[in-house]
Amino acid sequence: MHELSLVSALVEEVSRDAQGRGVSRVATVRLAVGKRAHALPHALLFCFDLVKKNTTLADAQLIIEVIPPVFHCERCGVSEIHDTLLFDCARCGLPAVPTGGTELEIRGYEG
Repeated sequence: MHELSLVSALVEEVSRDAQGRGVSRVATVRLAVGKRAHALPHALLFCFDLVKKNTTLADAQLIIEVIPPVFHCERCGVSEIHDTLLFDCARCGLPAVPTGGTELEIRGYEG
């Protein structure tokens, strides 16, 4: 389960930043997770509860924003949201390029 290593890195990064800013306790962490990022939100939440113990995030809540997949057709210029891994342009039929939904980023935290 790679979500465990992702969450470990998240907790380490937020802890380091919070310490550098003089924040002793973190209350919430906001994370953006694209549907094409291959990270399961429920697994991230489960791992977060395990990893945060005995850290500045011990009482923190992880808030996950799920970002839908966006595809762009370079030929037609059409951008569309589709809940698939691959998408062919509805207008011309050529494969569309994913331009969103692969995010996995810390959007912020509050302490």
